[in-house]
Amino acid sequence: MKLKDLQESMEFNACTVTKTEDGTTQLSPHGMREEEKDCWMCDGMAGNVDDYECMRCQSTGKVKEWVCDGPEMQVSNANGMAIVRDIIGQKADYSGMVEKKDLPMLRRKLIKMVNVDKERESMHQAPSDTQGPMGRRGSEGNVTSIGRKGPRMIGPGRSDAQVLSYAQTLLDMVEYAMKNDLVISWA
Repeated sequence: MKLKDLQESMEFNACTVTKTEDGTTQLSPHGMREEEKDCWMCDGMAGNVDDYECMRCQSTGKVKEWVCDGPEMQVSNANGMAIVRDIIGQKADYSGMVEKKDLPMLRRKLIKMVNVDKERESMHQAPSDTQGPMGRRGSEGNVTSIGRKGPRMIGPGRSDAQVLSYAQTLLDMVEYAMKNDLVISWA
């Protein structure tokens, strides 16, 4: 994996579970396969764009992307942790799964969240904009951070429409998993 391929996000999928010969559990998104698609960066033009070679497809116009049959959802780490904690009801962690036996209970909770506004309120988050302290000097006199105002952190918040979208996508995923004898996983 190249550094440019790394993403700071969490992906939720309906997965098959297999046990390997050494006893470990392996999760694979259902129907995962690689397909050739038009490059979204150069719109599949298969040539140089404004005299620059497309970095994604090397100006071929096509890229290979991994796709799967079932619903999937990719969210930021912060939103993923909130989904795991507040919707799925597990301890927030960067990876995990909902077992088959727990899917009916999660489905009931998601149906409630989709249909009752009050059920989504716990996940709402107001936007934030905070400014850190000014730059500081270390014990040896060297500057350890630069800037008069310090780092600025802006959080976009989490709206009801966004939470509703997460709940609906997860509900679709749970129903797909129950129909196909799968689990829900995130990583």
